[in-house]
Amino acid sequence: MVHLRTILGITAVAHALLAWLVSLDARKRGDDAGQWVAKTLLTGVFGAVDYVRNGR
Repeated sequence: MVHLRTILGITAVAHALLAWLVSLDARKRGDDAGQWVAKTLLTGVFGAVDYVRNGR
């Protein structure tokens, strides 16, 4: 059985990776990445999808 800590750890790493990718793309485009990074860290894939739909 997978432990809760393992699941939470994987989730945290995934959120951080998505936020980093959003940050790289926003900076490349010259946008302020702060709000998108915060949103992606808090909501994960939902924040990243919102960035792709509205932030680009």
